[in-house]
Amino acid sequence: MTIVQTRLVRLKDIAEFESALGQLVAAAASFSGRISTQILRGPALAEGRQYHIVYTFADEQSLRDWEVSPERREGASIVEALATSAERRELTGLEAWFDLPSAAPPPSRHRMALLTWVAIWPLISVISRLSATALSGLPNLARTGITSAVMVAAMTYLAMPNLTRLVGNWISPSVKH
Repeated sequence: MTIVQTRLVRLKDIAEFESALGQLVAAAASFSGRISTQILRGPALAEGRQYHIVYTFADEQSLRDWEVSPERREGASIVEALATSAERRELTGLEAWFDLPSAAPPPSRHRMALLTWVAIWPLISVISRLSATALSGLPNLARTGITSAVMVAAMTYLAMPNLTRLVGNWISPSVKH
């Protein structure tokens, strides 16, 4: 389960925000079920700097436990006080692969499933063929671990962003692409 939080911070508050955010991320890192946290910083503009904080948890319960924890509440209160605006989005499944404007409604599940299959089928055909040869000396668990890691990276960074741009009007007809 992934949460994306967007914060706009005034230039004069950036150093204090970064410090508080660092403490919040450190607290999250030690929390059960947390997989990763990424911070994407926008350019410093006259109105401030926009931050996108991406938390990924193993499951919904781990996320909910983190959200109600005293560690998160304490750290988040400082971070939120330094931000002039805040948005929050939950990505619970495959929609995290789809590159859509933030105001867009999520695509229908049957379209997400079909488009995901269209991307996975050729990728898994090529990747499994190459890995069968290149990784033949490794134990099955290592081979499948490497193959699945390459597959997930290819889907996340190459296939799905490009494919959703290519068929954007079909995947989300109500959004102008």
